[in-house]
Amino acid sequence: MEIKTRHWDLSVATEADNDEICRLFRDVHVSGELDVNQEREPDFFALSRLHHGTAHTFVIRDDKGVVSGLGTAISRPAWLDGERITAGYLCDLRIRPRFRGGVTLAKHMTPVLQWVREQTGVEVFNTVVFDENEIARKVLRGPSAKKRGQPIYNVMTPFRMTSVQFTRRRRGPRGRVEKATTDDVTELADFLAEKGKNRVLGEDFTGDLLQRRLRDWPNFGIDRFYVARNAHDRIIGCLAPWDTRAVKRTRVLGYNGKMLWIKRAFNAGSPLLRYPPLPEAGNCFDFAFLTHLEVEDDDPVVFKDLLRAAYTDLRPTGLHFMSALVPRGSRLEGAFGGFMVQHTAMNLYAVPVPGGAFEDREWGTRHPGFEISLS
Repeated sequence: MEIKTRHWDLSVATEADNDEICRLFRDVHVSGELDVNQEREPDFFALSRLHHGTAHTFVIRDDKGVVSGLGTAISRPAWLDGERITAGYLCDLRIRPRFRGGVTLAKHMTPVLQWVREQTGVEVFNTVVFDENEIARKVLRGPSAKKRGQPIYNVMTPFRMTSVQFTRRRRGPRGRVEKATTDDVTELADFLAEKGKNRVLGEDFTGDLLQRRLRDWPNFGIDRFYVARNAHDRIIGCLAPWDTRAVKRTRVLGYNGKMLWIKRAFNAGSPLLRYPPLPEAGNCFDFAFLTHLEVEDDDPVVFKDLLRAAYTDLRPTGLHFMSALVPRGSRLEGAFGGFMVQHTAMNLYAVPVPGGAFEDREWGTRHPGFEISLS
């Protein structure tokens, strides 16, 4: 796949591009009240491999040959309306601010996605855009996007990355929550498979996806899972905290506005209550994503018990917080009462391949198939 224009060239990245891509990833960030970037050294492609799908990363080089933009398309099996299809995830979008051509690049998304469809059979992607990233939203969703022939970004799930900060000790779970063991792998995989089938573009756990994650994800294993059971000993909820620092890190570049005052107030209580202060600019957040989050009927009572169990175990480890994907308006939001939380607003979009089977479909749902830790 190659696209050549007067000012830039687009091609499929190779391992030889790793260092330049890592540098671009480190350099590009969106400023806001909390100014952060992501780092993917030493191996940019490590996270893509953990999707256990087919990954294509595209690099854009300017007229001097410098990597000035990139994006990745992941293709994987998924569920839609009870049928297994090939779906995708668009991620890693980064463009240097000085690089002219953001709108021009967006016009070329259609042939790129159509090329990926030819390679993998994918007909629809999803992707995340932060609410405060107004530039990206304007380019991808603005009134001129359709006129330029860009793929259509359909709002799928407005959600908040809800981060529970570790402060004082809290009450443990009231219901039955336990750490999983190897004896639970089959039952847990079946539970995840059942739930995945009922999600829009849900992940396919009917095979050995869970076993491959347990094997391949760094610092991850069955003992990471918390499992909630009912009176009949049936799994009714689970989550698995995962610290992703081996493949990606979030570095603080600065605190601004409200976040500066929040940091000062939060850190003031650190010595008294013995929790770690928020990092200074230049240092990284240490946190865990609450992966594989599934709760029967989105029951906030069950979810709160899972949160309490994870909080109790993780609080002494020195992490700053743990983060979950929570759709706005979901019953799950009711589980966070009593915790100190911070919210980061985002939207999950469905992006059908132009000319494909799903251009006219409605995509709104509170149950998307999306694993935020892999974003």
